[in-house]
Amino acid sequence: MPRDVFIPMAGVAEFTMGFGLLWTPLVRRLSAVALFVIFNAAVYPFGRIDLIGHALIMAVIVAIAADHTREIYFMPWLKKAVAGVPAGLAAALVIFVTAYWGLHISIYGPGGRPEAAAERLTHVPNPDHPHGRDIPPVH
Repeated sequence: MPRDVFIPMAGVAEFTMGFGLLWTPLVRRLSAVALFVIFNAAVYPFGRIDLIGHALIMAVIVAIAADHTREIYFMPWLKKAVAGVPAGLAAALVIFVTAYWGLHISIYGPGGRPEAAAERLTHVPNPDHPHGRDIPPVH
């Protein structure tokens, strides 16, 4: 299978099984086992670094797969909280947009000029290590 096809497919599968970890006990265990198999199968093509990077995730997945509880603790809370999702998303959007554009204006100025950012230097230019604008050193 070509790499450009495989990587998005693997990402969708892992993302979906990640949501399965939040579902019913049976789906949670099956998702944990499937993710454990996928992470272990990735060690051969990607090497031991991949195993080291996923070790903590795999340990949690083993704990989830070994969990013997049959009660659903997460779902009742989720059902009550679903009504607040639109308000939470709207609040997060307002906070993010305000922070993003506020920082943009504080860095680049109200006109969005890149020159405004270049005027603020964090250090005096050094002729031995030139970079940035050609501003003579301040003595």
